[in-house]
Amino acid sequence: MRTSSDFSGKRIAVVGLGPHGEMAADVRFLAKMNALVSIYDLRAEARIQSVVAYLRTFGLANHVCGAVPPEDLCDMDLIILSHEYPRDASFLSEAKKKGIPIEYPETLLLRSVPPVTVVAVMGASGKSTVISMLAPMIEAACDAEGTQSCFVVDPESPDGIVAHLRRMKSGDIVIMRVSDATAAEIRALDWSPHIAVFTSVPAAGIRGGGPFGALEKQTYNNYIIGEDSVIDAVKSSGVQPRAKMLRTRASMVPEEWAVRGRGPHDRLNAALALQAAKIFKVSDETAEKAIARWKPLKHRLEPVKKVGGVEFYNDAAALTPDATISGMLSLAKDRDLVVIIGGADGGSDYRELYAALPRYAHTVISVPGSGTLKERRALRSVDSVATISAPSLEEAVRSAMDHARKGDKVLFSPGFQAAGIDASRYERGERFVRAVRAL
Repeated sequence: MRTSSDFSGKRIAVVGLGPHGEMAADVRFLAKMNALVSIYDLRAEARIQSVVAYLRTFGLANHVCGAVPPEDLCDMDLIILSHEYPRDASFLSEAKKKGIPIEYPETLLLRSVPPVTVVAVMGASGKSTVISMLAPMIEAACDAEGTQSCFVVDPESPDGIVAHLRRMKSGDIVIMRVSDATAAEIRALDWSPHIAVFTSVPAAGIRGGGPFGALEKQTYNNYIIGEDSVIDAVKSSGVQPRAKMLRTRASMVPEEWAVRGRGPHDRLNAALALQAAKIFKVSDETAEKAIARWKPLKHRLEPVKKVGGVEFYNDAAALTPDATISGMLSLAKDRDLVVIIGGADGGSDYRELYAALPRYAHTVISVPGSGTLKERRALRSVDSVATISAPSLEEAVRSAMDHARKGDKVLFSPGFQAAGIDASRYERGERFVRAVRAL
């Protein structure tokens, strides 16, 4: 375990500031710990000028925009990567040869943090929703107990990740949103979360031990929480973790509890949060109050506007085909959907989405992106669904209005990653909202 004082005097390269400068909080923390921090970002300085100007006030050692010089990295004691950059990036090759440690913020946090209980929320979709339900329950329990604190670690949060070391202490509880890529990084640490909450069965092709590789080091006093499909998949996998397995179902949440969600999946998410909260002895009264105060998150089946009898929904947070299927299932009634999908390639398998489309949608409109281009032929071959290509998201919205019937719903649920013109899934969602409001 490292302490924050171990960063003092170390030469640290932070590569990538995040789509909206999410790494700024970590840079600020490291600079305050007297580390010699240099930041590198492949974007032009004009795009991140405000973030760089802010960080200069904390005393940066260096900043470089538009390039990541490999020779610079060879002089560092530590390299911290934003999730925008893979470990196999060419500019890291020489630093690897020199044995310079390369970390993502989550792995650096886990190597450095004192003994804490980590709740990892994993799966294709619903992670942020489950965390938004679970965190208030555990925070209320921690406040009542008085000796523990609860921290939420999310790579998209402006609070940073490594920066949490400033306040974390032994015995605290950490709720961490874990993507499939981060799960592989966690497994490489030879470490497993104490409590793994699965919102869905993860993709089978995850690097590093399959979809459940991150569970291999769990012990008998650890937990795996999920619906029947998750627990059955764990049992049939080759990992065979030793943790206790807790099954969830929507009926675990009492009918009288008002879950103000946008579909049946939110009651399932509430059941996951409730099951995890019970491990920490959160009372039903506390859990019910948290659920009653909970509100659906933006960009997740968010109603935008009703135009001429057609309802528009923003589900821009859906970055995988499973998430798009979940959104269609929540909204569809007798094939009354026009679905807008498309974006950058994330390596997902879309066969289940193509099989599901004819059950829920009569029209699919695709927007540009490397993933859309890769899947274009397969998408066009989907039976009983009209497929249309739009040159932009704004044109896709107009086309959706043209092809929707009165009483239909238009669902923007990309199923692909955000890239190119969109810095993040949220920026893409806001573009959709503006296009709908302009109708």
